Amino acid sequence: MSARPRVAVGGIVHETHTFVTPPTDLGQFETQARYGGDELPQAMGGTRSGIGGILAGCEAASLLAMPTLYAAAMPGGTVTAGAYAALRDELLGRLAAARPLDGVLLALHGAMVAEGEEDVEGDLLAQVRGLVGPTTPIVVELDMHGNISDRTVAIADVLVAFNTNPHIDSYERGIDAAIILARLLRDGLRPATAIARPGLLLAPQATGTDDLPLEAAHRRAVELRADPRVLAICVMGGFAYADTPDTGASIIVTTDGDPGLARRYADELAALLVAHRDAALPTHYPPDEAVRRALATPGRPIILVDSADNIGGGTPGDGTDALRAMLNAQVEEGAVVLADPAAVAACWEVGLGAELELTVGGKIDRWHGDPVRVRGVVRRLSDGTFPCELKANHFAAFYGDTISMGRTVWLQAGGVNIVLTERKTPPFDLAQLRGVGVVPETQKLIVVKSAVAYRAAYLPIAAGVVEMDTAGLCSANLGRFPYRRLSRPIFPLDPPAELPPSKR
Repeated sequence: MSARPRVAVGGIVHETHTFVTPPTDLGQFETQARYGGDELPQAMGGTRSGIGGILAGCEAASLLAMPTLYAAAMPGGTVTAGAYAALRDELLGRLAAARPLDGVLLALHGAMVAEGEEDVEGDLLAQVRGLVGPTTPIVVELDMHGNISDRTVAIADVLVAFNTNPHIDSYERGIDAAIILARLLRDGLRPATAIARPGLLLAPQATGTDDLPLEAAHRRAVELRADPRVLAICVMGGFAYADTPDTGASIIVTTDGDPGLARRYADELAALLVAHRDAALPTHYPPDEAVRRALATPGRPIILVDSADNIGGGTPGDGTDALRAMLNAQVEEGAVVLADPAAVAACWEVGLGAELELTVGGKIDRWHGDPVRVRGVVRRLSDGTFPCELKANHFAAFYGDTISMGRTVWLQAGGVNIVLTERKTPPFDLAQLRGVGVVPETQKLIVVKSAVAYRAAYLPIAAGVVEMDTAGLCSANLGRFPYRRLSRPIFPLDPPAELPPSKR
């Protein structure tokens, strides 16, 4: 081994909602993030992303990072076979060209599904392992929403997952992954990993790490990490909208040479999730009632959580239920962001200051409400590119520190401020509103199309939060989805009597 070990660095990241159409193609990766070779550190080095943390960790641990490919797309439908093949082959080709290698560091998601391959991470790792051989250590950083297969656990030496949702620690976990790899290379550690599956299907709304059931497992995991034999603990909430046999919550524990300890700790943490699973059944209000409750709540802004149209979970971001309810209530100083390229084009055509009547939202599918006809004034036109105000945010975890929404319009319809974007963009940073001229702090109501990730940016300014029961493909009512590949029985879809004794 050289004085400075050579380590391949890269990743392919996508959170796949298998009930969403249309599929995710290669163009969506190219639009968001696709960087090969030296482009990778130039684009992602210094960002608060997971891959940025891996690069920083390599430098801190005196590892020589050999960049391969990093590609990430916004959550959405199943990745096309062609897109996955192109990205996989480029990553593998660059990895092969970088040999000889002492180790591999990858930033993956854990819930990526492609046409013909429902376990992308396991498939990719198997091919990486085939290139580098059985003894070269592979360490992987994961999103805690990953659905992790036994194959992934068996192939990777160590898995490291985000500990926070909203994902504000991806950079730190990337550093951890690099430091763990350095320890494997220099200290002769012998990773032993166990995975426990508690039989829980958690809607994203129930995967906040400050909330039960995940909070209980994270609190205990902090204590267990004090054991010097523990290398890593992953508390995985899973991603409920990927219909695969591996979908669901899991606990992954890696120790130094003690498989029995890894199994005991994994089972203990999984039992905590089961003990608190009833907390995973949230309360939501119909849109009109939610708006009434929000208007009656003192202070501003009140956050209306439209989690069924959770862009970070793969939805189109054009759901109209919340907008319709605000218009019905004649809200003054309300704000909502809708992805609607056609509406953006119509506003740009008439120009700044013009008044027009048009339909907005509800155009991608029939899951997210019907289009709404509005009359409004074009208050601002923008290219939609803004630096994030909050550098450690959910968006930056994967894509870097700049928001790029495409052409963007502030359309004022009565007292409702509608921000129209060409690209769907999740509400992970206040710059999304402020950049186009809408001041978040002065709004009475703000609709966020998110389940949990909005909290890092919006809770510091919020006077209250109201959860909405809107139409959408990220509904917390998991019984609405036609699962076919999911391993059953599983809570909450099946009665407790059908669950194994350890999971009742």
